[in-house]
Amino acid sequence: MQSVWRQMKTSRSLPLGPVALFFRFVRRVPVSGNTRCHWWSLLLRQRLAPAGTADDGSRPVPAAAAVGINIGPAGLACKRRVETALIVGVGPGLGHALARTLAAAGMQVALASRNAERLDPLVDQVRAASGQAVRAYGCDATNERSVQSLMARVSTDLGVPDLVIYSLQSFGPGRTVDIEVPAFEEAWRQNCLGGFIVAREAARCMLPLRRGTIVLVGSTSGLLGRADHLNLAVGKFGLRALSQVMARELWPEGIHVVHCVIDADIQEEAEAMDYPQSRPQDIADLIGTLHRQPQSCWSSEIDVRPWNERFWEHC
Repeated sequence: MQSVWRQMKTSRSLPLGPVALFFRFVRRVPVSGNTRCHWWSLLLRQRLAPAGTADDGSRPVPAAAAVGINIGPAGLACKRRVETALIVGVGPGLGHALARTLAAAGMQVALASRNAERLDPLVDQVRAASGQAVRAYGCDATNERSVQSLMARVSTDLGVPDLVIYSLQSFGPGRTVDIEVPAFEEAWRQNCLGGFIVAREAARCMLPLRRGTIVLVGSTSGLLGRADHLNLAVGKFGLRALSQVMARELWPEGIHVVHCVIDADIQEEAEAMDYPQSRPQDIADLIGTLHRQPQSCWSSEIDVRPWNERFWEHC
């Protein structure tokens, strides 16, 4: 059975005159619709119907994105726009820490995962602790239409994201001569292609406003090609290239693109740190700081590791 399935996953072509039909069999990627999230959206729109106006005056935004009071020029009270963060790739370590940290900093938070329902406990917890709007969305980051739908829903519900973080990673260790094409392609799709689609769609939303931060989370394998790490290295090298190109294109437009290299194992929830690991809370704080950097000293790439970690040996 394994041999048959392996052959079915190989790409094939069917000649049809001047064109050819390319096809292969893959496991279907289930993406949840998150019914609870949909109803939250409807309730939010009904309760906050008299929305304010976006900074650029181009479209109405949810009133939830325009709360808080600041004292402006001449002592006049004015509304302070609440920022929105979108996290794509929400695991029990860094993803959860990012959600808590950004919400505690006063940002609305959108969480994207193929299975949005599994994030409901985190959504409830972060919303209760921070008082901010926190939402979970179903999305396959490697599917263009799914990401476009995600950006549209987040922009409608919470406003155009000010901070977008891509932190998906797929490993699949193995020697080059043993790696099959479908496994190589699947790792590349999650480590690189998804980053491209998410970052591109985020940039398209941010460009009219001339503001925003896009953080692409990389790893050691994005800088060093090590034995048995081909599936991870090729995608992460590509993610780093994507970040460098987008930084040169988008910085002049007011959009901060930064590549954050995590040269470490990241501690999971409630995991004992009996060997060198980075605390997810500390990395989340760092990413929040990157978003707050003044334009005169933006970072294009930063690498981090715990004090007792050897350089360039993990992930």
